[in-house]
Amino acid sequence: MVNVLNKLKKIFMADKVIPRGKEWPDEQQGVLPANWQPNEPIDELTPLDPDPEYLQYSAEAVGFSNREMQWDLYRNVLSHIPVDDSILDFGCGRGDYKLFTSQEYKYDLNYIGIDMNENLINAGKSVYGDLIDIRCLDWFSLPKDLKQDWCINIKSNNLRYDADIKTTDDQYLKDTIQSMYDHANNGVVILLDNTVHNPGDVLVWAQDNLGGVALDHSFSDNEYILIIYK
Repeated sequence: MVNVLNKLKKIFMADKVIPRGKEWPDEQQGVLPANWQPNEPIDELTPLDPDPEYLQYSAEAVGFSNREMQWDLYRNVLSHIPVDDSILDFGCGRGDYKLFTSQEYKYDLNYIGIDMNENLINAGKSVYGDLIDIRCLDWFSLPKDLKQDWCINIKSNNLRYDADIKTTDDQYLKDTIQSMYDHANNGVVILLDNTVHNPGDVLVWAQDNLGGVALDHSFSDNEYILIIYK
């Protein structure tokens, strides 16, 4: 238990300092074999090992500039959801959202997190163990009986990590929202960047195709929250 508490302190009290100029390699990058010679065909790249400390404790690893921004956005999303309602988190990363609610609001959230990034899921499990239910799943092919009161998505659709070059960003977002809607009992809350997804276009589509819709643009000039009620 002491070990777990020490790990959690790293998430709540400090980010790991990443040296200026250090770039985080994506999963497709690698390094050349040691014996490779110029003009020689490359059969495969040696994978770069992820930095476990960075994945486990950094806010940047889960898409936020810093910890303060991460917690502020969590607060904004949570303000649209009744306290006792359960959550299915699309793009959960390490599952920090549940830890945040338990520490800041002192209640045991009924929470399931899903993410397509296995490295982040493994990082979350290494930090939280069995305290948080997070699963590596493709959110476009979830079991039909996997449902919670609300489905949330916090910034996970501002960048894509899939290899599908045929599906446009616009269609990918619509498919994601539809999957969230299908797996929610009460509704959907999704946080988006307006430089990536035009709020007017998203709002009109949601109004035409789904239930009652609201849009919260009050907390940021660059980001907004779309709420869809069932």
